[in-house]
Amino acid sequence: MAAKKVLSVLAACLSCLFWAGGWAQEEVSLFCDDKSVQEAVDLALVEYNQMLTSGNLYALYQIHEAKQAKNESRTELSMRFTSRETLCPIGGDKQWRDCEYLPSGSKDPKTCESKILVTGGRKELLFVDCLLERVTSSRATCLGCPEDINVKSEDLKVPLSYSLGKANSMHDDLNLFILNTIGSASRQVVAGFRYRLKFDMQRSNCTKKDFSEVTPECHPHEEKMFVHCNSTVDVAPWRHEAPEGHVICVYSRRRPPGWSPLRNMRLVTTPPPLPVKTDRSSEESQEGNATPNPLSFTTTALEKSFNCPSKEWKEFVPVEATPPTNPSLSAPPSISPGDGAFSDLDLLQ
Repeated sequence: MAAKKVLSVLAACLSCLFWAGGWAQEEVSLFCDDKSVQEAVDLALVEYNQMLTSGNLYALYQIHEAKQAKNESRTELSMRFTSRETLCPIGGDKQWRDCEYLPSGSKDPKTCESKILVTGGRKELLFVDCLLERVTSSRATCLGCPEDINVKSEDLKVPLSYSLGKANSMHDDLNLFILNTIGSASRQVVAGFRYRLKFDMQRSNCTKKDFSEVTPECHPHEEKMFVHCNSTVDVAPWRHEAPEGHVICVYSRRRPPGWSPLRNMRLVTTPPPLPVKTDRSSEESQEGNATPNPLSFTTTALEKSFNCPSKEWKEFVPVEATPPTNPSLSAPPSISPGDGAFSDLDLLQ
């Protein structure tokens, strides 16, 4: 009898270990407009609205991220989306899909996170929570501090071209590397502009022997090899000087499952700061930079992947509240001299 109990305990432990180990596979990203993702978000919103006790229902606005991890028998979906308050009250006979957004609601949507467990086609909600609208504190602008800029900005053409050319001149690979994605970009004013970029490149079919620089003929190579780089570039367009900077790169053979740009970037030593240039003359021309652009700058590599965020479920048109008019503040009626009021003629008597 005791032996049977020991065997049953061991079997339970082994099953738990097997179940826990089944989630060893790394999460992979899903398309935000995928039907399975939309169904999972629908379940999360229905359950979230059922937990509310007062106010109005919340409806989907946009899906921002979706990932899945699976083993032999189960799939776990993790989603991040935004929601908006609707005109439908809590406890009514409507679901969020049948409701319109509240026009006078908050301009900023709520951010929601949820996890759904899928077993044999059956979905079970594990977690859902929607955060309150973020409150940002106002503060003075820091002049001279680095500020983030859009990775699609035209201002990145020169520093990015310099960084890509510098990175290609540093490695000993037989092929040139082309831009794959840009992770982040910032700009700082230091007697010019100092750009800090994080980007990754991919090996192309253009060899260094046949091409001195990247051209539109260069395309991704069949053998997947990527380069993750950090660069700091100083640019002063009005000086008509070539950019100066530092570039540090780390190479990797191929992307593992669920890889995302710059996810596994190694820590690198921060390059020494560049000397700050002083103004030479007040008569310096502020015309555009005459430095040629050695590498083509295309936006195709910067397009959003996985269709995230998704399109708005419905258009939100906010209504500005107008203050009520106070009739007591209207101009008083004019009084004619014949009504008994004083006039200029009374002063002459």
